Amino acid sequence: MQQIKVSSKGQIVIPKQVREALNLTEGSRLTLEIRGQDIVLSREAPWKKLQGAAAGDLMESFAAFKKQEREREDARP
Repeated sequence: MQQIKVSSKGQIVIPKQVREALNLTEGSRLTLEIRGQDIVLSREAPWKKLQGAAAGDLMESFAAFKKQEREREDARP
């Protein structure tokens, strides 16, 4: 477990090791949830990127999305 500090502006820095492990880049979206006294940050659920994709065939859109995700994962070092 790593400790981080909150800046005077209420900002935190996600350590590089964590960003790399989760493939977080500039513009990545996270969800913040409060659970009792805990703060939980989660990656945005991949299916949320599909919102609005149902204008065409939803299954085709999902298959294309999954293909892109696999290609992105395969390209990671």
